Amino acid sequence: MPNDQFSHTASKSREALLVIDMQEGFFAHPGEPVYRSTELVDNVNALIGEFRKRNCPVIFIRHTEEAGEELQEGSKAWKVYRKLKQKRDDYYLDKETPDSFYRTTLASILQENKIDTLYIAGLQTDYCIDTTCRSAFAKNYHTILVQDAHSTYDNAFMKAAEIIEYHHKIIGRWFAALQSTSEVVALLSQ
Repeated sequence: MPNDQFSHTASKSREALLVIDMQEGFFAHPGEPVYRSTELVDNVNALIGEFRKRNCPVIFIRHTEEAGEELQEGSKAWKVYRKLKQKRDDYYLDKETPDSFYRTTLASILQENKIDTLYIAGLQTDYCIDTTCRSAFAKNYHTILVQDAHSTYDNAFMKAAEIIEYHHKIIGRWFAALQSTSEVVALLSQ
C-alpha cells in the first residue's frame, strides 16, 4: 500500500501532536540510555513549537503503572520529561497499555477538536509508538510517524537503530506515513 494515501493538504486537515511516554523515568537510567536522546528531545520540542504556532493540540500521553511501580501516578518518574516545552493548557492523559487509545480519553479529545490527522512522536518505538500507529490507522486517522522524533533502547536481540529501522519498514508500509521533523515543520508552516 503506497504511503501517498496519507498525503494531505495541511490547510484542509486538523492536526494534533501525540507525545508518547516522554517521561522522567524513561530518561533516568544511565546504564540504559535512550538512543539519540538529545536529538529526540530537540525534534519533539521543534514539533511542539510548530503545533503551538498553528494552535493545534499537543497531547502528552503518560504511561501509568500501579501503586508501588516506578511510573505510578504522581511519582517523579511518571512526570513529563523536564526538557520538553510543555504548558499547563496542553492535553495530558494517562494510559496503562501500549495503545494510547485503549481505555483513555484520547478519542474524545480528538473528536472534540475535530482532529483527522495525527503526528506521533515519543517512546518506545517497539512498544507504544508501534501500537499507537496501528491503532490510529485502524480508526481511520491520517497518521504520520515523525521518523526522527521517536526512539527506544538497545535490547538483547537488536540495537536501537536496528529496531527503529525495522519498525519504519513495517509501520511505513501500512500504518503511517514517515516524515522527518524538518519535513513536518515545512509542511505545517505553509
